[in-house]
Amino acid sequence: MNQTKRIANNIYEAAAVARMKRVGFQILGNGEESIGEHSFMTAVISYFLAKELHLDTGKVLTMSIFHDFHETRTGDAHKLSLKYITRNQEKANADIFGKVDEELVVLLREYEEKKTIEARVVFEANIIALLVRLKPLAEGGDTHAQKWMMNKSRIRIPEAVRLAAVLLSTDSQ
Repeated sequence: MNQTKRIANNIYEAAAVARMKRVGFQILGNGEESIGEHSFMTAVISYFLAKELHLDTGKVLTMSIFHDFHETRTGDAHKLSLKYITRNQEKANADIFGKVDEELVVLLREYEEKKTIEARVVFEANIIALLVRLKPLAEGGDTHAQKWMMNKSRIRIPEAVRLAAVLLSTDSQ
């Protein structure tokens, strides 16, 4: 298979990411969000955090755009499900991107390891993106969404903590 064909396959895989729904909202019982919508919001938040922290925005944006791509192969799993199943994200990423862009495979491994500030920024932006999606549901009286807002306690980077606090104190409309 030639490189252009591999890239075309990756683009169709991106279309699948855009269509696939996140399973957490099925458990929540209210609202929905595609993996693509979530990745977009994660990228927006990651960008602003990276700018504030003087990080490589290109690296952070790439990591955030592709951080959940593996879910086309492994499926999206709710945190409760992850207690019982094992997903091989690294293998999925290698299968998806390995013959197209090995640097991307390495970058996604960096994200999964969460050892660099860039990876931690994307991880925390990922959490903030969830909070942004939950906020209108909580404002509408969804008590389960209100409980899920406790995810804010997983945010550690001071700039991300501050951004999350402002987002949660700002009317979502």
